[in-house]
Amino acid sequence: MSKTIVMFNDGDREINMSLYDFVDEQYRMANPIMVCNVTEKEYDNMKKQLKSGNLYERLPRITSENIGYNKFRYVIAYDKLENNLLVSDYDNPDKIGSYRIDTNGIHYDEKGYQIKNYHMSSFSSFSVKVYTTETYKDIIAHYKEIQTREALIKQKTREFIELIGHHCRTCNTECCGGLGDNNDCCKWSHIIS
Repeated sequence: MSKTIVMFNDGDREINMSLYDFVDEQYRMANPIMVCNVTEKEYDNMKKQLKSGNLYERLPRITSENIGYNKFRYVIAYDKLENNLLVSDYDNPDKIGSYRIDTNGIHYDEKGYQIKNYHMSSFSSFSVKVYTTETYKDIIAHYKEIQTREALIKQKTREFIELIGHHCRTCNTECCGGLGDNNDCCKWSHIIS
């Protein structure tokens, strides 16, 4: 599991939760979030800082060079204008083409910009800042795997329904026609006969 530190309004702390679960929950609640990547060494520096209560970047007289980590290695940001998450390649900030995550999964935009070159008004305010050891490639791989797994589950479910029949015991109709559109049945967990 990734190592994750979150800067909440009431203080900074390490969370014992998957980065992806945390990000997905923030996105679901439409909370503006900014995720930055840090190295293992930087993360260790941050953990030491947490012992004093907060990360050094909260201190007014500490400069970015003296905090012990790079707070500008943006990897995920909530885009309030598009209502999705922009995934940015922090090693190639001038690269054209970026990934976006929304309720339908992850998508590649050939003309998309990285966070540093995007309309910064979209990211000007965020309520939660997160630091993680997960890399750009780790994040892309995770969301692609989920999307592939969900598509496979839907396909296998349709095949299974076709094999055993279409009728729903709960409502005794062909409510989903092989679950091609599970929105038609109010009981996704219905028993197929």
